[in-house]
Amino acid sequence: MYMTQSSSQLPKHNYYEILELPTNAAQHEVTTAYDRAKRTYSGENPAIYTVFTETEARELLSLIEEAYSILGNKTLRSIYDQRLLSSTYSVEDLSYSSILGASKQYFPEPKQHYQKPQYQKDESFEREIEEQNDWDGSFLKKVREYKGQSVERVSDKTKINPFYIHAIEKMDHKNLPAAVFVRGYILQIAKELGLNDRRVADSYMSLFKKNS
Repeated sequence: MYMTQSSSQLPKHNYYEILELPTNAAQHEVTTAYDRAKRTYSGENPAIYTVFTETEARELLSLIEEAYSILGNKTLRSIYDQRLLSSTYSVEDLSYSSILGASKQYFPEPKQHYQKPQYQKDESFEREIEEQNDWDGSFLKKVREYKGQSVERVSDKTKINPFYIHAIEKMDHKNLPAAVFVRGYILQIAKELGLNDRRVADSYMSLFKKNS
């Protein structure tokens, strides 16, 4: 699958080839192809080990997640497509880190150092936080703002691209990577906000998957 090339111009790990998609595939087809690839190449499919070693299978699944992280995000896919169709791109220009770096033009990383935010405690809201069971994006944003944390500061402390923080707060699944990455981001954000990270992540992901 991912070792074949349809054109000599394509890089070794073309994301469309990894998910076995044409470059003009609709966005919903990307998700369908991702789900199919995961089922086909997961450890739950014993036939996979007749073709790949366990290490190779893990590497392949990692590539599948990486491909979906780019193609499953409208903005990142647009950047990737522009570079893929350009005659001047290099393999490095099409790498995950390069595409993600290019997205920072939309939400540049903060360049300053931030002091620990100060905020006035509201006992009523503190109780609401403690008792909250439904951690959706809007409530996460409400807590962040209450604690005097800007998106830029959270990004600076967690190293999560501001683009994804905004998408998390909007619960915009179309502009977020695979669920495993989203959960990791939620854990980091919750820790930074002084929250019970696992409780917040479990609740958020439950709501997120229902609305995806």
